[in-house]
Amino acid sequence: MASVKDLYIGQFVGRRKVYIERCMAHSPKQAFYLLCKRIAKNQGVSESIVLDYFKVGKNCKVNLEIKFEEVD
Repeated sequence: MASVKDLYIGQFVGRRKVYIERCMAHSPKQAFYLLCKRIAKNQGVSESIVLDYFKVGKNCKVNLEIKFEEVD
């Protein structure tokens, strides 16, 4: 039985641009990592650079947008 992922929205404030992304994840921590990974890929930089630049609560936030529940 697969566990259900929820929809998260992340708002990342860079120097010149604000990134607003959504992803499916099991937790806010996982969503943060997945969103940073996506931004790094889109910008053509290393994941570690993006992970080091964005700090949760300082220049980015990840919020639960939709909580899904498994129905029998």
